Amino acid sequence: MPPLPISLEKMRIAIFGAGAIGTTLAALLARAGFTVSVVARGEHLSAMQRQGIKLTTPREEFVVRVIASADTRQLGQQDLVFCTLKAYSLPQAAPDILPLLGDNTPVIFAQNGLPWWYFEQVNQRDLREMIDLKRVIGCVVQCPATLVAPGEIRLANHQINFILGETTTRLTPRLNEIKAQLQDALPITLTDQIHHEIWKKLRINVASSLLTLLTQSYTADILNHPALKLQFQQLLEETRAVAAYYGVDIAPVDEAQLASLGAQRHAPSMLQDLLAHRPLEIDAQLQILHRLGQKADVATPLLDILLPILQQRARASVRL
Repeated sequence: MPPLPISLEKMRIAIFGAGAIGTTLAALLARAGFTVSVVARGEHLSAMQRQGIKLTTPREEFVVRVIASADTRQLGQQDLVFCTLKAYSLPQAAPDILPLLGDNTPVIFAQNGLPWWYFEQVNQRDLREMIDLKRVIGCVVQCPATLVAPGEIRLANHQINFILGETTTRLTPRLNEIKAQLQDALPITLTDQIHHEIWKKLRINVASSLLTLLTQSYTADILNHPALKLQFQQLLEETRAVAAYYGVDIAPVDEAQLASLGAQRHAPSMLQDLLAHRPLEIDAQLQILHRLGQKADVATPLLDILLPILQQRARASVRL
């Protein structure tokens, strides 16, 4: 069955999950003139309803109004949905996506880790039954955003990119249409190799998340410490080896890329969650890699050591 088409008119867009990335998306899209609905809850929802979204970057600061609600039934069917929920929240929250979906509504899943649709080892059967795969578009996000207060986002820099790709690894008319519609609001790159892009980001997340969480440091601090830099590089290679077993060959990270990472003083998303006492995406980003490595008999010796330490830290932080 071919992918669902999308409307040629300016779209009504819903953001399902208003963390740092989702709220940034909402602000940028609303500023470009789209009708943006944000699904949120708690103080963040109240702040957006009361005063909109404030986004601060090194170059500018602006405030935009959006439609914000905790009830997707109030928002109605949309032309496009971005799902930016944390992976651990998706199974329980997925039924609430359904009121947003018209016959031709694509859903862009902008999440870290290996997404639920990727392959059988990480597939969630109930999600596949609820959300037809022909709706699904994969997305890899590069966006140094932090939710600094309810309704307020800060970008550390302007190195933003949203990489979109079909799960069928084809460039399709609807991808081109989405880019054409959104390119004035968002930096968008299209790919016919979304699986490669997912693994490329995952290997950075594995290394940075493990080491920044265990040390409560920025990635820059890790890469400017010779011994920790070696551990970072080993974790990159362990992830690359697992990816290769599953048919995705990605080039090693070179010194120029490491230098770029080493210049970024921005807390990775899981470190932000740890410092804010929120649940961590350990399963989708780290535990899944460990399981896949074990299943494939691919050695991940440093991951084997550091993952249980981080898991215990996460458990202890809940109690203390």
